[in-house]
Amino acid sequence: MGSGTVEVTDGGTLISPGASVNGGSADFGTVLIEGYGSTWINHGSMGIGRANLSEGWVVVRNGAEVITDDLVVGARGTLGHGRLFVEGYDATLTSGGNTYIGDLGQGYVELKQGGSLFSHDVYIGGVHGCSICGGEVVITGSATKWVSTGEFVLGVASRGLLNIHRGELFTVGASIDGDDLLNSHATVSGWGGTWTNQGLLRVGANRGYGTLTVGAYGTLVTEDTEIRSELGGGFVKVNDVYASWINSGDVTVSAIGNQYPSLLVDKHAFVSIGGLLRTTPWAGGDPYPYLGPSVRLADGDLIAGAMEVAAGDFELAGGRLEIGSFVGDLDNLQAGELSVGEVHPSTVVAGSYTQGPGAALRVTVAGSSALPLLQVDGDVHLDGALEVRPADGSASFQAGDTVALLGWSGDVTGAFASVNIDVPLAPGLAWDTSALYATGEIAVVTAP
Repeated sequence: MGSGTVEVTDGGTLISPGASVNGGSADFGTVLIEGYGSTWINHGSMGIGRANLSEGWVVVRNGAEVITDDLVVGARGTLGHGRLFVEGYDATLTSGGNTYIGDLGQGYVELKQGGSLFSHDVYIGGVHGCSICGGEVVITGSATKWVSTGEFVLGVASRGLLNIHRGELFTVGASIDGDDLLNSHATVSGWGGTWTNQGLLRVGANRGYGTLTVGAYGTLVTEDTEIRSELGGGFVKVNDVYASWINSGDVTVSAIGNQYPSLLVDKHAFVSIGGLLRTTPWAGGDPYPYLGPSVRLADGDLIAGAMEVAAGDFELAGGRLEIGSFVGDLDNLQAGELSVGEVHPSTVVAGSYTQGPGAALRVTVAGSSALPLLQVDGDVHLDGALEVRPADGSASFQAGDTVALLGWSGDVTGAFASVNIDVPLAPGLAWDTSALYATGEIAVVTAP
């Protein structure tokens, strides 16, 4: 199609055996499908933007429907642009085969105001080797969604950009890739803004470049995740108010030259990892000097079933950490809080535990216990605060009950600067902490 416009409205139907939408030189070609009952059925590939110095637009609006075998947005010409807009409630585009965004041209897709896109395999950014071609996707507004059931790659041979703001994206086995010059990036933010990935999510998939940011009120939901980073080029950053990441399985981080953490939790964000959070060596070794940790908790909550990190790969700078087990030496030296007994019944540290003057250990107790709630298989150095608080629906205590807060196999040095036991007792009873540094226990005694 040359310069001009095709409109399908008022319940009309367009059927085509393949389609090419682009303008003449420095011009536009547009197809508009608008209104309930208006339909475009394309048998074959739909190419949007197939010429240099021109633009092709497809607009699906307000209940209209488009069905195509394959979809290419930004099909050809590095100075040409293809643009797809799906907007308004019940506006729908379905691509049954491959969807390319920024193939051999510049591609832009915008879903908004309740529009929907359904696809199978998706490739965004330089799909067939064009390193200067780019693809960008924006999903915005409540009830706006994209459901992809096949492979989903952001940044194939060039930069891919994905911005989810109050919309929803559902993918299977997604990956974010790029290189040191054309780093691909995804952002999830806004009330209801959600990216849900089934299977493995790979960030910095092949070359260690590719980033994902969960911003204010955004939510990332995953099963398993791998993060690869070279010189800080690959990361997941959850760092704004009410930002959350829920990962039901394992998270593996492989990073070299950490100019920036591969996983950052900050600004009251929430991250929950149901399985193991671990750092692993980079294949081929690390040619860079130590530049910083791979995982950094600065503020907010980081909850994990288990953590296994190499020396220097984790920094607890602030925020709240709760884990079922930790393999390595756990240093809580700055303003962090190690929380025990709230999410997991107890915590085991296979290494030493060191707590600095600005840090805190907070233990939640539900009743008397003979086994330590925090067991350290190594040395313990104490400073800062100890806070003991009751669990919801806490059991009552009586004289003679003991709670084993701490256990250790090495030496104990230092002492808590403050101890606050905020667990109520019946009149006439008191907490005794005299054995805390000898056995790790506190006991209920008759008040003097």
